[in-house]
Formats: sequence, structure tokens, C-alpha cells
Amino acid sequence: MVLEDLNDFELFRACGPLYPAFAIESLTSIILGLFFTYLALRIVVRTDVKQPINAVWLMIRDYISPAADQWWTLMKTWPDMPNKPCSDRIAYCRNLNIAMCIAQALAAFFSVFRWLHIGNVNGLRYLGYAFTCSLMQAELVVLIAPYVPCYKFNVVAVVIFTHAFLICGWIGSLHEGFLFEDASWEFFKSSWEVADLVITNKGITIGITASCLCFLCFVQMPFLALCYFCAGGCRANRDLPYHYLRLMCSVWFTWPAFPCWWMVSAEGLGLFGDAKSNAVGFAILNMISKGSFTLSMLKIGADHRRRWPDLAPANKRNQSWLVEKLQCYESEHPKGKEQKLQEKKTTEEEEDGESKVQQPAAGVETLWV
Repeated sequence: MVLEDLNDFELFRACGPLYPAFAIESLTSIILGLFFTYLALRIVVRTDVKQPINAVWLMIRDYISPAADQWWTLMKTWPDMPNKPCSDRIAYCRNLNIAMCIAQALAAFFSVFRWLHIGNVNGLRYLGYAFTCSLMQAELVVLIAPYVPCYKFNVVAVVIFTHAFLICGWIGSLHEGFLFEDASWEFFKSSWEVADLVITNKGITIGITASCLCFLCFVQMPFLALCYFCAGGCRANRDLPYHYLRLMCSVWFTWPAFPCWWMVSAEGLGLFGDAKSNAVGFAILNMISKGSFTLSMLKIGADHRRRWPDLAPANKRNQSWLVEKLQCYESEHPKGKEQKLQEKKTTEEEEDGESKVQQPAAGVETLWV
């Protein structure tokens, strides 16, 4: 086989056996980075901190654990959503959206290391789809939970169903070749007899994936839209999100674009024969689909508060630590950040003034020395 005679699609598949080399190189680079990060940490803390790694882990856990515990506590209330008002269901879906965005960000970040690029196919992309798309389908059900028949079964079934068929799509992408055997495809083009087609393993898995996607687009989502209309969603309703159909359209119109791009990309049938635009196309579609979905969810929440201000909670919601930190750097005035930092510094100096005055100048040490 002469490499010069291969197009991008053929090279994309031919380089699949190099996956272990790429994965090991990425792993060793991460280990190298962590090692020197540890050395830098030891230089900074010297002997003042006996177990710096454990201390760093506990510090990170103290920041993340409260938010994660609060999120998980809220997630466990999904069976009660039919008894909750619309504002609570919107808040629940907002937290699902946070998980969706974080999961997609992590999948995109770890894809750089090529750890799951088996056969040169980005497995983390499909795992990210399986997790995030399942949450998107769950949100569509939760938002109108009181009006969905067999709510609990519907939520569990649609999450498992969506996750499973996207994993099936990943398995199909790992197979090389066409959906049908080459000889049978040539016979079919001359006779146009379906009986002449001999489907491959790739064709079976991709056929299952396509059928499941059609079920979601033409059965599940129209069913939810019908429930929405029957419950009075076409007019102002305190217990239904007003822009629900817009949210559904962000899924209905964007999801079919993914298999279309897969057909022409190097991970699919390679109809373009150009592998350079493979990841670019999937990234753009991902940003359009999940970005429009997230913006529609934000629009639903803002519109519901504007339309029904009396349904807003009487107590002001607690701000997260991230909001409080970011507000210190947000100001309409150019010098707002410096002023706030200076005020904070002045307060700290007043509290620790006596100890700083008594400290001899010769004994002052910096963080790094």
C-alpha cells in the first residue's frame, strides 16, 4: 500500500493502529506535568505542609463537595416533579443543564489526550453525546411532568434508550467499510432489488441507531408536544413553560444533522474523502445544538419569572460562591475591580495590623524563596 495513493479518509482509517502510541504519549505527558507540578508545590510549601498532595485534594474537595452534594440532593427529587410547580421544574432542569454543559466540556477537554481514539474514532465524543443527549431528553419530560402519562417510566426509558443507541452509534463507527457488502451494493445499483443487498455489521449497528433517532424525533417528541398542547400550553399557563416548543425545536431540527454529517465524514462513510473537517463539523453542530438548547432554557426561566412574578420565592435565593467571587470583578466603572480589591486589602490590613507591625523587616519571606 502506497501512502501517496490514499485519500484523507483512507489514511484516517489506516492510522487507527497507531492509537496505543498516541494514548501512551498523552499519558506520559500528563504524568510528566503532574510530577513537576508536585515538585513546584513542594518548593512552595517546603516543610510547612507535611502532606501537600492530601492538603490540595482536601482543599479542592471543600470547594466542590458542597455544590456537588446540593446538586445530587436536588437530582434525587426527580420522582416528585409531577407534584412540583413549574418554577421548581425549571430550576431542576437548570441544574440538569449545568451537568450537561460540564460533561460536554470534560469530554471535549479529555478528547485532546486521544485516550479513547480507538481506530482513530473519538470515543469520548460519543460518550459525551450519550450522557448529554440523555439529559436533554429528560429535561423535555420533566418540564411538563404533571401532564406526561407514566412519567417515571417515560423518564427512565428515554434516558436509557438515548444513551444506548448513541453507544450503538459509536460501535458502528468503529467498523470500517460500507453499510452493505460491496458486491451486493453493485448488484443493487443495477437491479434495484432490495433482496440483493447484504448488510454488514456496520450497517446493522448504524441502522439501529438511525431507527432509534427517528423514534425520538417522530414519536417521543411529538408525543410530548401533544401532551403540552392538551394541557393548555398554547396559551398563557402558570404551570407550563411558555417557550417549551422552541426548546423542543432546538433538538428536533439539530439532531438529524449529526447523522447527516456522519455520513459524509471520515468517521462514517467518508463520502467527502477529507478528514480535516471531521472534528470541525461535529464541534459546530454540537455548539449549535446544545448552545441553542441551553439558551432556550435560560429564556424559559426568565420568561416565567417575568410573566408570573408572584410565583417567585419570597426569600432571596442564596448566591453560590462562584457568583460572589465573580461579582468582585464585575463593575460598570473601569476601576471597579481595583477599588474592591483595595478595599478588601485595607480591611485585611486593619484586622492584622498589630501582627504586621511587630514583625521584623529582616524576617519577612516571600512565597517562593
